Amino acid sequence: MSNAVIRMIETKDFEDIHNLNNELGYTYDKEKVYKKIISLLEAGNDIILVAEKDGHVIGYAHGAPYETLYADNLLNTVCFCVKEGTADEESIANDLYDAFEERAKRNGYKGMRLSLDQSRSKAHELFLKHGFQTKRSLYHCIKYFD
Repeated sequence: MSNAVIRMIETKDFEDIHNLNNELGYTYDKEKVYKKIISLLEAGNDIILVAEKDGHVIGYAHGAPYETLYADNLLNTVCFCVKEGTADEESIANDLYDAFEERAKRNGYKGMRLSLDQSRSKAHELFLKHGFQTKRSLYHCIKYFD
């Protein structure tokens, strides 16, 4: 067990979340991150937990409902990260994951799904350790509208 505090996201976390996103390669405007947090909290559908240590968010897990016509309700893991090089990184990741899964279960989800960048080997190890199975190879496609 780590000494990080695992809690729900708050709007004050936006700068740390922005920095973590940048580390993952997502260059999204800081003010937009702030507005997205507000919007997601107001909608109340997503689960977003953070790992906080020494007053800073050093990791977060974001899940959104995944409803299909071919499976029970799942929580889609949108993002899961812990700042690289953090002391106790693996322990913090495990604590964050355990709290995230427990929250998903309490909210009635029957399972979780995720897509991972192949280069994130630590994340692969974490999720496999927690019972995830690789189901198929998928392309990650996005089309943005102007």
